[in-house]
Amino acid sequence: MTYSCAGYKDPLRLMFKEINLPLRPISKPRPRSFMGQKRPYNPPQYKSWLKEARAHLKEEWELKPLEKVWRLEIFFYGAEMGDLDNKSGSVMDAAKNILWTDDNVKVIKKLNLSFAKVKLKDSRITIHITWEVDDD
Repeated sequence: MTYSCAGYKDPLRLMFKEINLPLRPISKPRPRSFMGQKRPYNPPQYKSWLKEARAHLKEEWELKPLEKVWRLEIFFYGAEMGDLDNKSGSVMDAAKNILWTDDNVKVIKKLNLSFAKVKLKDSRITIHITWEVDDD
């Protein structure tokens, strides 16, 4: 798809992909450090969720990780409400080095988050990712 944007000399060539994760949205835990540990501790439940999310993302994404994301939208459907920034943190961790190279603002400039309450059995996460195609 091609978009024309104000301020750009040439129309942008954008690609779009929808990715569905059949997982319950969870919040990224606060990192904990204990004496003698070099790395912060993450709970086993979070590590397991990350492993499963990464496996799904690798199945869905065939490209190399993007260096620039034009727009990212994440839709959370879950039974438990919570802070969207913490829920997005878990997705950002899972997708790093799979969908994008990093989750900083140099890579992802536009981020939209939304949440809808659903029954536990209907929990899922939908990711809409839009990126600019280089002619190189």
